[in-house]
Amino acid sequence: MSDRTYEILFIADPNLGEPEVDALTTHVQGYVEKEGGRVTKVEKWGKKRLAYIVHKHREGSYVLLTVDGPAVLVKEVERRIRVTDGVIKFITVRVDEELRKAEGRRARRAAEEAKRRAKGPARPPRPAEAEEVEL
Repeated sequence: MSDRTYEILFIADPNLGEPEVDALTTHVQGYVEKEGGRVTKVEKWGKKRLAYIVHKHREGSYVLLTVDGPAVLVKEVERRIRVTDGVIKFITVRVDEELRKAEGRRARRAAEEAKRRAKGPARPPRPAEAEEVEL
């Protein structure tokens, strides 16, 4: 089966400093690579306020990983994240379907635009003609 694309977003404990969050991110990347996945992008969003209190914390450090890998990767990586100290919340979302659909829409729009250009320039709009009203 081909690799799928996932986004793994985790929230680190706000009491951790920047070096500790970097180390935690490296650990999660190691989990992904050990399971045969490949991390394509890492985004550190920094410390943000949470929508609600999680484990007595009002804020946390957000990190987003974009990962390519087999479907079995998710279960094992989530299991390891669950027992990792320093992660207070996480979510994994499969995004390859959305990317495929967006690419299809882009291709359709490009084809429609090419058709419009092939037809030639559009006619200028006609001036509004006054309508005669019969009484």
